[in-house]
Amino acid sequence: MISLNRTTAAVAGRCFLAMLFVMAFAPAVRATPMVYTGIVVTDVRVGNNLMHNASLTISFAGDTDDILQVPVPSQECGGVGYFLYLTKGTARMQIEYLGHTRTARLQDGQIFVALDQCSGGIGFGSFLGPNGLEPAYPMALTLGTAEWAAIEYPSPLTGSLSTTGAAWSCIGFPPGGIDALPGTPDGACISPDTYPMKSDIGNVYVYQPYNELNDPTSVAIFSNHSGSTNRGLFLVRPPSRTPAPSFSAGEGTHVVYTLQTVADGSLGKHTFNQAVVTLQMVSDPRAVTTQSSAVDPTRNVYENKTGYATVTIDDGGQIYSAEFAPGEVFVRYDAGAGVAGFGSPISPTYPIALGCANTAYPSDSSYTADCVQGTAFDYLSITDRYEIFHGGTVAQLNYPVSPSAGVKTLPQSLAQSTLLTGTAHTCAGVYTIGFATLDQYFPGDLGVCGGPAPRGLHTSRGPLFLQDTVGSSLIPSTPLSGEAGADGGWDFANTGYLHVEVVHGDH
Repeated sequence: MISLNRTTAAVAGRCFLAMLFVMAFAPAVRATPMVYTGIVVTDVRVGNNLMHNASLTISFAGDTDDILQVPVPSQECGGVGYFLYLTKGTARMQIEYLGHTRTARLQDGQIFVALDQCSGGIGFGSFLGPNGLEPAYPMALTLGTAEWAAIEYPSPLTGSLSTTGAAWSCIGFPPGGIDALPGTPDGACISPDTYPMKSDIGNVYVYQPYNELNDPTSVAIFSNHSGSTNRGLFLVRPPSRTPAPSFSAGEGTHVVYTLQTVADGSLGKHTFNQAVVTLQMVSDPRAVTTQSSAVDPTRNVYENKTGYATVTIDDGGQIYSAEFAPGEVFVRYDAGAGVAGFGSPISPTYPIALGCANTAYPSDSSYTADCVQGTAFDYLSITDRYEIFHGGTVAQLNYPVSPSAGVKTLPQSLAQSTLLTGTAHTCAGVYTIGFATLDQYFPGDLGVCGGPAPRGLHTSRGPLFLQDTVGSSLIPSTPLSGEAGADGGWDFANTGYLHVEVVHGDH
């Protein structure tokens, strides 16, 4: 994200605050109250209570008239780029863990909304850390549609926006260094343990557990943009009076599956474009079945077809929710292929699958079905196995190279708590093939979903259709150089996560 010269970090930390108050950004639209929201599943600590794979929602309520702009050195922008900040507002955190929710009101002046228009980062920074200024902590996104919006959209912070990308909660970003920044001494993020965010429920700390490392003996993160294999969402919304739906999570020991991404489609009579789609199913972990994967018989396909399932659409702040008819969707994880998500009678990988191959597998001429192979295949097919981590944790678990310790501890199961992240495919059929500019990376790179599903999925609000009309169509005519979208293509597509949380009856 930001490209401040760290040799002047001590001065920048003091001067930057002064610049924020004298360099007001003049928005193209009238000042409007906005709520900026980041969503990620990661490790969070409140006081001494560490919550592993908690669902964290960060919100910042501010006004577009208070957005500030600061010029910073940037190789990507030819020498000088612009960093947008919003420091004036109210910040809160909502932490959901094992069926319980904690809400924290952060003390003012600690975090801010951040946008790097050149490197392509968007999210929340803080006035913490050893330099007093951290652009990617407590959470910021790179790659995905978040990076595309940060670089290409004229005013991404002033209107409704739904984006996804690689999620960082990194003090010391960029850990590997970029432009004039030398990076952290060991190439890893700095522990937040000595840099608390103060709130009305105690000190809060957010961690960065899911990365790809330079090699199995290193703690250095492989890449400043794609090195984080976690995935998250960043939203911009007007203040909304529509409450989020509340569904019963069940009693006794149960498992909650939550898949969240951004997609296109319709629910009943309402059509949406780039809206937040949340699929959730509550079930019994004992209902998970296993069989050998057709791709790798040494690994399993896990399915859970029994449970109460819902869909929620957040379309620019308007919330639409519905219950699925029994048997309409189920949860599936093919550990052999490296694909996970929600399936249906229409397709085992529709309505949403994470980690699908983004090339025409096995070839352009014989490509007839999508999601039969995972993202790891894309990189193995071009002997670039060190880039497999671009596909998220589902690809890392499918073909591990140098995953961080946090990734290694993730169970490959639907009956145990885990986190599976990857690029999101929302297509009941096949994708178009094209974009010759990326032939050197992925011959037969997929484009967008070629057509709608044969029918809608039955819900209490009418049929649900999802059809990916974004895919890799976000590729610029000339791929961006450097860390900002080094590979183009599906690196700019929507991503998502499947959070598996087993809640025991004694919690």
